Amino acid sequence: MEKETADKALKTHHSSHLSLYFYGAVVGIITGIVIVGYRVSLSFAQKYREMFYEYVRHTLFDAQTIFVLAVLILITSVFLGYVVAKYPMIKGSGIPQVKGVLIRQMDFSWARELAAKFVSGVVAVGSGMSLGREGPSVQLGAEVGTGVFKIFKRNEYDKKYLVSCGASAGLAAAFGAPLAGVVFAIEELHKFMSPLLVTCVLISSVCAEFVSKYFFGFSPSLNIHVDTTYQLKYYFLIIIFALLMTTIGKLFEEALLKGQVLYGKIKINPIFKPVVIITITAFMGIFFADVTGGEHTLAEKVMYGSYTYKTLIILFVLKFLFTAACFSSGIPGGLFLPMIVLGALAGKIYGMFVINLIPDVTAGYEVYFIVLGMAALLTAVMKSPITSTILMLEVTGSFSHFFPLVTVCMITFLMTEVIKMRSINDILLENMLPKGLDENGDEEKKVTIKIPVGLDSSIDGKKVKEIAWPERCLIVGIDRGDREIIPHGETKILAGDLLVFLMDERTASIVKPVLIQMGEE
Repeated sequence: MEKETADKALKTHHSSHLSLYFYGAVVGIITGIVIVGYRVSLSFAQKYREMFYEYVRHTLFDAQTIFVLAVLILITSVFLGYVVAKYPMIKGSGIPQVKGVLIRQMDFSWARELAAKFVSGVVAVGSGMSLGREGPSVQLGAEVGTGVFKIFKRNEYDKKYLVSCGASAGLAAAFGAPLAGVVFAIEELHKFMSPLLVTCVLISSVCAEFVSKYFFGFSPSLNIHVDTTYQLKYYFLIIIFALLMTTIGKLFEEALLKGQVLYGKIKINPIFKPVVIITITAFMGIFFADVTGGEHTLAEKVMYGSYTYKTLIILFVLKFLFTAACFSSGIPGGLFLPMIVLGALAGKIYGMFVINLIPDVTAGYEVYFIVLGMAALLTAVMKSPITSTILMLEVTGSFSHFFPLVTVCMITFLMTEVIKMRSINDILLENMLPKGLDENGDEEKKVTIKIPVGLDSSIDGKKVKEIAWPERCLIVGIDRGDREIIPHGETKILAGDLLVFLMDERTASIVKPVLIQMGEE
């Protein structure tokens, strides 16, 4: 790409957005095709995994079976270890990496990483690891967005929008939830909203969902029927449940982070290190198959099935520990679906307890608490209450539990604020970045970046000249609603403004986190 001058960068900012909408649609369609292929591959992997473990259970003490199992464990471990060591950007869910790219602290080698993430994700989940498809789908979409940006040689201003389009389209196609994809980009990836961002990710998510619906049909991911109305007099039970789910979310977050530390202390060559978790996975697949894999099969089973407290608690503890162990290994895979299963199990246990404790509560409340458990745990760990609410409404295809969902997500979020929990993705990104950020990028290439001003920001109400801006960056515009303001020293900054800065690429990689902090705090 040719070097951009300051004049060219400024003209780009004010140019028509129609081409960006078009490329957003292209990203959405391609992402939809990639995610359809990913979901189909995972379905085949699940089918053959279940057949293989069923065979092993019946021939467990046969020498040939033990040998084949040992060889497969070794091959799978070496493959995953090699791929993760060679392409470290594909580790884990991929959502922290996408956020890192958006703040210019990371970058994708899109073609190789897309292929590596796709194949390693299928192998990991196919082997039975408790990892979901949604995080990898978000990263796969972001890689597609990066690819479109580079192939069509778009200007630097478009990059963050195309990456965001791909990420939202990936989540939309993974769950069949286009609105959740849009809200996810706003609430989790950017933490601010602009008309251009909303329009771009909406176009991309809808295009990806068209592709997904063409292959998978219009049925929701979870088919849930609620025959009763949740009575207002029992909303105190939701408050208690939100407190319980916040506690579980905090414990789960701690388990993930401490698990990473423990896994890092294992003194084995990185290529062979996955043999530890793959061996555990094989054991779980043989003896506790229900807690393996990254599907929501177990959540559907407990929805209307009859279980004892003991069975549900055992399943919950095993799923909790197994998911934490799998994710801590850094092998490609997401957390959404495993957390949905954990939330469903916790909701089932709580619902059964409530029904036994309060005779007036009908059996239909079990289903309510299962759905509420899914949303509440996502809210507690991801700190994204709106995304969690919209996602559960779309994947269940029902609005009958809308108000209880909003209530449990709101209360859970408030409780996480009280105990000062952070989004797991923010913590993981922070751990990935080097402590001392190195300067990278081209000093001759000029870029524009946008920073939102929050309601409680220290720069809210101040004049431009009164603020000590970082060196080598120039504020060249303020987006205030539908207006574009060219600022000067006397211009007052207001909450809700979107500040536009011009700087070289190297400076952007250093000062963007500083500017984001100024806008938020």
